[in-house]
Formats: sequence, structure tokens, C-alpha cells
Amino acid sequence: MAVVALAGVASAQFYNPPSRDVAPGTGRIPSAAPSSIRIDQRLNAVISPDWQFVDEDAQPVTTGDLINERPVMLILLFYKCTGICATEMESLKKVVRGMKKDDAGELYDLVVVSIDPTETPEMAKQKKAELMESYKRPGTEGGIHFLTGDAKNIDGLADEVGFRFYRDPENGNITHPAGMMIVSPQRRLIRYFVSDTFEAKPTLLALKDARDERVGLKDDRPFFLACVNVDPLTGRRSLNVLNVVRVAGVATVLALAFWIISMNRSSKKEEMDVTTEEGEA
Repeated sequence: MAVVALAGVASAQFYNPPSRDVAPGTGRIPSAAPSSIRIDQRLNAVISPDWQFVDEDAQPVTTGDLINERPVMLILLFYKCTGICATEMESLKKVVRGMKKDDAGELYDLVVVSIDPTETPEMAKQKKAELMESYKRPGTEGGIHFLTGDAKNIDGLADEVGFRFYRDPENGNITHPAGMMIVSPQRRLIRYFVSDTFEAKPTLLALKDARDERVGLKDDRPFFLACVNVDPLTGRRSLNVLNVVRVAGVATVLALAFWIISMNRSSKKEEMDVTTEEGEA
């Protein structure tokens, strides 16, 4: 009954009130946003070498320039985002620090692409500086790239790797999924990590697979274990009620099954005791 009672609010996701006023249409999910914000895992697909961007030094680069010698950790986000992007960036810092024996520019390259066409190389430079300050490995700068670009190239790359996001045409607000892609030197999509947090060991194994052009498995981790959301507007974490209800529902079913089994065993034991007493009489 508790699960049934909660089902009425299961589709709601509650957040703490933002610290500033929110104008209509600027909430977490714009009213016009499609329901298809997700990552389609296009394993074994090959990224075009011709997508054009600008790096943190305002120099033109292409995907072919950046993905050719080493495996690449590829992340799409935007630099002004204070929500899920910030979580991804903090997790990314921990991952690169966690690969203690493998440096950027040697085993792998890191490529971060802004999906906001209004962002600038100066903003990319600042984000790279923040990561380098955390990374603390001099000489690795050449293996880390923060890019900006126009809508045509951003959207083209995003579509090619299956990154389905929404840019509100009225106010430019962006709603997007979280995840990281591992790309081989031949620009082949080897592995996806569909999450806003990443771990060093699985990332390192995926990079080694990418080095050998070995395509990995689809990321099929149980979505109902992710019970915390990040509000991209405020950066605050809160419970995802739907996912909590799913977990509670599974727990309730298991508890009910255990209770039924226990009752059946007790009933059988009582029947055996009665039969024994009758036999002795």
C-alpha cells in the first residue's frame, strides 16, 4: 500500500528552491524540450575527422587533428553550467589524478567540447587552467584540450556520438545528459560511461581497449540505483523520487516474498506437529 500511495508522486522530481528568481522557461527542463534527452551508445561508430573547433588558445583544430595518435576521453558539456557539468568536471579531475602511472599526452588525450556556441576560447582556457591546477603534472598540457565551436560543428559531433541534448532557441538554455566517451586513435567509439561520475580503473581499462581498437560493452548499469539528481540551474542535489520509489518497490516485493515463505514454513511446521500429536494419541 505504501508503494501505491507513493506512485501518485513518482513522476515528480523535487528540488530545493533556487537562491534566485527563475524566469519562465529557464527551469531545469524547458517546457518545449523534447523527452529524448539521452545518450545513444553508438559503439563502433567512427567520428568524422572534419568537425571544426577552436582550442583554448584560440587556434583552429579538427577532430582529425585531436584524435589520431592516442585514445581520447571525450566529454561534451558547457563551461557556464553550474550543475551537472560541474559534477562531471570534479569527477574528471579525480579520474586523471587517479591514473597515477599514466599521463595525459602519453597513454591518452582528454578532449572537452562546449555544446554552447556562445562560449569563448577564454572560457575554455580558464576551465583548462582549473583542471591543470588540480592535475599538477607539468608537461601534460599538450594532451588536454578544451574546445569551443559554432552550432553546426557542435551539433554535428554531438549527433555523431549519440549525445542528444536540447538548446532552447528562445533563451539559449541547454538541457543535456551526462557521460563520457572513450574513442580510439582511429576515431572509433569504444566505450560509454553514462553517468555524471567516473572512476579511474574502468576508465583506464577502456583506454587500453581503445589503444588496441577493441570495442567494449554497452553501459547497462541499473538506472534505479541513481537516486540523486543534480539541478543544472542551481547545482543542488536532491532525491529523484521516481527512482527512490522503484528501489522501495523492489524492497517491498522482496520483503513480502520473504514473509509469505516464512508463513508457509510456519504453517507446515504446525501441521506436522498436529499430525505427530494425533499419532501419539
